[in-house]
Amino acid sequence: MTEQSKLFPEHRRLSGERYTIETFRTAYDLSGAEAKRLFEKFGPSKRELDLLMRARRDPEQFLNF
Repeated sequence: MTEQSKLFPEHRRLSGERYTIETFRTAYDLSGAEAKRLFEKFGPSKRELDLLMRARRDPEQFLNF
C-alpha cells in the first residue's frame, strides 16, 4: 500500500492541484489534528478541500439554491 493510498479511499479520483497537510493547515489556520483529520477523510484535492472549507464557513450558501 502506498503512502498516498492510506490517506483517502481508493475509489476517489484525484485531479488538479493538491494540498500537503501543512499547506492546507496553514491556508485555513487549522490545528494539526484537524487538518490531518480532514485531509485523511477528503484527500489532498485542493478543489474539494476548498469547497469543504467554504461550506464550513458559510453553510447557508449551499442550502439556498
